[in-house]
Order: sequence, then structure tokens, then C-alpha cells
Amino acid sequence: MKMLQTLRRHCRLLALVAFWVQSVFPLLAAQNPKDLMTDVCNNELQQRKHIALWASQVERRTAGHVYREEEIETVDGPIHRLLLVDSREPSLSERERDDDRLRDLRENPQTQSKLKKDREAEEQKLDNLLRVIPDAFLFEDQGKQGDLEKLKFRPNPAYKPATYEEAALHAISGTLLIDLREQRLAQVSGTLARPVNFGYGLVGHLNQGGVIEVVRIGLSPGVWRTSLLRIDFDGRFALFKKVSRHLDETHSDFEPVPPDTNLQRALERIVRKSAIISSLFRYALAHLVYLIVFLQISTRS
Repeated sequence: MKMLQTLRRHCRLLALVAFWVQSVFPLLAAQNPKDLMTDVCNNELQQRKHIALWASQVERRTAGHVYREEEIETVDGPIHRLLLVDSREPSLSERERDDDRLRDLRENPQTQSKLKKDREAEEQKLDNLLRVIPDAFLFEDQGKQGDLEKLKFRPNPAYKPATYEEAALHAISGTLLIDLREQRLAQVSGTLARPVNFGYGLVGHLNQGGVIEVVRIGLSPGVWRTSLLRIDFDGRFALFKKVSRHLDETHSDFEPVPPDTNLQRALERIVRKSAIISSLFRYALAHLVYLIVFLQISTRS
């Protein structure tokens, strides 16, 4: 009887150890790299079915300038409010252009409809790409990088892209970092390893050497967002002499917003925040003027 009790204690201890090992080290040992990537893509697709909206601060680098904006995600698409240009307050003309853009977004149904359609189209494209990634590439386990698992990827020659987006994606080679605890994509670094021709080159092409870098962070259990996005592609398209896709932006200061936030509510939030900032600025300016006058009077005395 005593031996049986001791055996039971050992079994419980072994069960606890096994549970701990399984929770800390997800089932990588039982997964090949393709299976792991399949689970990661499925997890990304599942999160995208749940509405989780966020506001953030965005820095966009373009044409030699750095623009800082407030971005608010809505069910209709993201909206932006210009905050700084090259670390300074926007000029009067820059502020007027931004106000005009937001006014058009608030009052023009066609602009609102275009924002929503563009968002839906981009979301559908991303969903489609996530579904094909496990088959479009060959993956090779590169071991641990800190708490992340590193995978090397290259185009699968047996895969035949069905769309222009898939063709561009399929030409990229690089590395992935995966968070094993949640099996989520944490980082992508890739290079366009060969030129991409659309319609046998008659429709257009992308030049070899384009790069893409994506960094993602977990904001809460199961919720991840992109904190850095860099894309640098060049090429030509039949309707245009030159096609360039250059994005360089970072997101920070994430803050959740209600999941039913629509375009009008986000615009109202921007107006309220702008009014508060304007009031604080006028308050500070008034006190600064008062201080200057006080110092002048004190000096004369």
C-alpha cells in the first residue's frame, strides 16, 4: 500500500513536469517547420476574424521627411491625424491640408466608401496570402534566437502562383522569427531573390533585390500588431512608366479603442483631442506672455 502511494505521488509529479514542459516549450519537437508555419498562419487568420481595434502613434519616413501621425483603426478602415513634421509642429499650410483631408473624409460619402472598399480589398488579399504561405515556400529550421524559433524560407518550385500578389510573394527568400508560446509571427526579413514578371513581362515586372521587413509585437494574449514595416520594391507596369512601393513606418504607444468604433466616432475623438491640445497650448502661451510681462516690470523696478 505504501509503495502504491509513493508511485502515485511520483506519477502526479511526472504529470506536472510534463504539463509544465508542454506549456513552456510548445509542440515544436512534434512539428516539422511546415506544420509549425501552417499553425502560425491559421492563428493569424483566426485573430483576424475577431475585431480588435487600436490607436497608435505612427512615424512615416518618406521623401527625406519624417511624419508623425495618430492612427485610429476603425471598422471602416484606419484614419490618420498629422501631429509633427520632422519633429516640429505642422506649418499652417500643412495643417490646412490635413484638415481638408479629414473634412472630406467626414463629409464625402464617396471618400468614406473608398476607404472601406480599400480596407476590405487589402484584408482579403492578406487573408489569401496567409492561406498559401505554407505551400508557397520551403522552410528550414534554424534553431532558437532567444525565446523565438528561427525559420529560413525560400520559394517552393512546385507551387504555381495564382495572382500577381502571390507571384510577388513567391519570389521572396529570407527568415522568419516565430513566438512559440503563442505560435505567432514575430518578424519577417526577406529579399526579392529574382525578378518577377506579370503576364510574361507584358503587364509589368518587379526588379530583383527588393526588400521587406516586418516586426510584430504581442499587445495582449492572442493579439499582435505590426510595430515596424519596411518595403522597398521597384519595377514597371504597363499603365505606368515606373512602379515603386516604398514604405518605412513604425507604430508605438498602442491603445485599445472600442471594437465598434466607426469612422465618425474616430473623427470625433480626433476633434476632441485636437481641441484639448489647442486649449493647453493657448493656456501655456498666455502664461508665458504673463511671465514675460512680469519679468519686464520687475526689471524696470
